[in-house]
Amino acid sequence: MVRNSVYCKISLPLIMVLSVCYSRAQLLCDTALYSSGISYCVMNVRDYSFNELLNEGINTMAKQLAEVHAPVKAARPAIKGYIKRHHFILDKKTRRKTSYRVINFEYPSHSPSGEPILLSGTVTVPILNGNRPQRMLVYHRILVADNSVSPSNSLPIEAVLSADNTICVFPDYYGCGVTEGCSLPYAALNYHACCAAECALAALEILQDSGCVLDTGFYSWNTGYSQAGGYALAMHRFIEDSLSYSAQKRLNLRWSFCVNGAYMPSVLYQSAILNGDMGDTPSVFLQGLQGLFVSHSEQMDTLSVRDFLSDKALSSGMDSILNTYNNGLWGLVDKLDGRDKSHNPADYFSPSVLDTATDLYKTLMSVLKLDDCASGWSPQSCVVLCSSRNDHLIPYHIAEQTYNQLSSAGGCCYLHTPKINSPHFLSGFFYFLNLLHYNENELYERWRN
Repeated sequence: MVRNSVYCKISLPLIMVLSVCYSRAQLLCDTALYSSGISYCVMNVRDYSFNELLNEGINTMAKQLAEVHAPVKAARPAIKGYIKRHHFILDKKTRRKTSYRVINFEYPSHSPSGEPILLSGTVTVPILNGNRPQRMLVYHRILVADNSVSPSNSLPIEAVLSADNTICVFPDYYGCGVTEGCSLPYAALNYHACCAAECALAALEILQDSGCVLDTGFYSWNTGYSQAGGYALAMHRFIEDSLSYSAQKRLNLRWSFCVNGAYMPSVLYQSAILNGDMGDTPSVFLQGLQGLFVSHSEQMDTLSVRDFLSDKALSSGMDSILNTYNNGLWGLVDKLDGRDKSHNPADYFSPSVLDTATDLYKTLMSVLKLDDCASGWSPQSCVVLCSSRNDHLIPYHIAEQTYNQLSSAGGCCYLHTPKINSPHFLSGFFYFLNLLHYNENELYERWRN
């Protein structure tokens, strides 16, 4: 149910323009996608109190974590209490007066193969009389268990970060939201970066058309963890290297906070193959392989998934799962890991993939390098990389190599190693707690130094 507000007069104006928005979106699909005039079509608008926002976010988190076998039912009250306490740090002056508007929308973009399509996303806005939002956070979520908990379908727990004059933007990934049923291009960092930038520009257009006035010093920042950490770095690069000057100025990217990300997919695969260890979640590598046939179909044209799999993997039916299962990555994880929970690449990949002298290995590396985002550019605004030395899924040396390449090119880049060097999934928990505990300026200064 939509409630009235004097802050952003979204509901009535958007209802009046819904019919023309869709036409504009379709028209823009046939024109330049990277201009600042992104256009959009609003699907749903709802207002929440902070408690409502928190409760729905907790429910989404519980469902998401349940899919990765992390029971949180008993921990819900403690998690909710923690978030409440630390959200007050972010918004302590206005917490009793602020409510939150959640807008689900579609925007024009393109598929991994370049065809014009509509993608979806969500923007959350704090509502307060006379408030002028000061910043926008583009939040790349860790890939969810299924489409039902994608941002446009279920409010993400990270929406509680919509405080302290902050707008939050959550892009649905291709394969989720309005593109449900399409195969997810898991390792396609550059593709996701483009879509996310378009999503952020569309969100700003929505706010502008609704009458929301931004602060004169408005800027954006960008964050993600795990595969989303790679998306965050790739989006930083896309904004600085590929967007028009007017679009760059509109987003005004201040910094990016990239945590435990696979910034160099080719190095991640190479390390696993050479070391004979695929870490805690070996199916990630198979998901990435599946995604290459979606995001780089031209380069993979003469190959099939079967060419890359071992006899053991083929006999278990993994090729069938990889070729047909499109209902969500974590569902794929469950099926693959349930059949064979080995960390040895030889149990999954064919001998030709494991032999660095073969054409198949070289092809795999060359295609994966198309999404490496650590070379060929020099970040102008700040990039903060954060990585744990005890991460057995995405090794620490990937963050080190990324930092060395960006800083040696003269870029503004920092590498931080937490004092608590936790494993991959636990470090993601600490990452989220830090986002809650500090406002954006404090976070920037804390992790940059």
